[in-house]
Amino acid sequence: MSATPVAADHSEEFEQLAGLAALRALEGDELARFDQHAQHCERCRLIVRLDRETLRSLSLAAPEMDASPGLKDRLMSRAAAELAQAEEAQSREPIPLQPRRAGRIVQFRRSVWAAALAAVFVIGVASASVYTYMNQVVASYVLTGDAAGEATVLVRRSGAVELQLSGAADPPSGFVYEAWIIPPGQQPVAAGVASSGSASLPLSGAARGSTVAITQERAPGATVPTPPILLAGNVG
Repeated sequence: MSATPVAADHSEEFEQLAGLAALRALEGDELARFDQHAQHCERCRLIVRLDRETLRSLSLAAPEMDASPGLKDRLMSRAAAELAQAEEAQSREPIPLQPRRAGRIVQFRRSVWAAALAAVFVIGVASASVYTYMNQVVASYVLTGDAAGEATVLVRRSGAVELQLSGAADPPSGFVYEAWIIPPGQQPVAAGVASSGSASLPLSGAARGSTVAITQERAPGATVPTPPILLAGNVG
């Protein structure tokens, strides 16, 4: 897979700014500078999108709650305190002939990034914990039939439904295994194909309360199941 295109002026600093942009923590000149860069940098746009998707997943999985009051002020205060400590240490050194304002600005920015990235790390850890909890299997349904191999429908705490195939022979050349969702009293709906006898297929939420069946179809798949049904079972 080819690398994600980056702008000519891309640097690690812009990747850090992308993380802050995902949190909507950039303002003023920094925001304008990052936006101008991101217009030509697909990598930074990808970082922002993926980070926001992670945060969105966390907000959907966890109970809604307001951000802690004064979070941004506390981050800025922490960064300012670190800068003050650094300046105090510098004051003990001989006074240089050249101004050091630019260096102080860089160090201040690094302090802000460090504090903000620490917050991102905490969010990431919480997100991983929530993901593990929501990904737990809460129900499983075994499909039965005359075909060799096993097929099980898994329902996860998040509500996601997944069909897992294992131990079956791969379909002949030019054929695939196709999953079907058959709601009570309705026509079968194609739900995905697998080219091997060991595969995992995500199913829509419509699988809950329906029959899930598997047939062998000519690639790339069919819109109506071709008998015989190899495996089938009801999903609660």
